[in-house]
Amino acid sequence: MATYHDHCYLGRYKQVYESPRAVLRAVGVDVREMPRNRAASFCCGAGGGRMWTLDEARAGDARRPAEQRLLEALGVPGVSVFVVACPKDAAMFSAAATTLGVEERIAVRELSELVAEALRPADAAVPVGAPA
Repeated sequence: MATYHDHCYLGRYKQVYESPRAVLRAVGVDVREMPRNRAASFCCGAGGGRMWTLDEARAGDARRPAEQRLLEALGVPGVSVFVVACPKDAAMFSAAATTLGVEERIAVRELSELVAEALRPADAAVPVGAPA
């Protein structure tokens, strides 16, 4: 089971919400929603230069936004794959999984990877959505 993270530019700026989910379903991925999704999604933390913000300068939750978002995904029953549609998101969330020590519980995967896997011959394919 997977959850999809709505990328800031593709989602809130371009209002592309349903197409990535439709693609995931078309390749056999069972998609479950996080509480904050689509227009109410949550940033990976890199937007607007926040990736360069010093830890001491962040207010509120001491965790980085990507860490907060992964914890949110882990709260969705059955989810073991966190799907993104942006290379920057893949880097931010992969680093967050390592920082949190949850790499064994949730795999960060790019949408394009899952599509490529689904297009492989059946005898060569890893199950769609499985950790790489």
